Amino acid sequence: MDDSRTYHINKALAYEEDDREDPDPDDEKLNVFNQGWRKGVDTDREDYGERAHSSLSWHNLGYRLGMLFGPTSTELREKMYYWCVEQMSEE
Repeated sequence: MDDSRTYHINKALAYEEDDREDPDPDDEKLNVFNQGWRKGVDTDREDYGERAHSSLSWHNLGYRLGMLFGPTSTELREKMYYWCVEQMSEE
């Protein structure tokens, strides 16, 4: 794996605070997650910088996963969202 890819994976996984307050899934959070994922896939995306990676929100979780996994089906993104909700609920 090249150094650039490793850097992006590490950057996508690190955060200091979890700002996702409510672990219950809903359509609004799913939409925000999907918006973030689409921005993460966009090859012309702006880099939100270190500040954006210091806390975790549904939007930037989608962004981080979009950066890592790239374009996916709506069904797969929804499965990933619900898996993330489940992981959060188990903490």
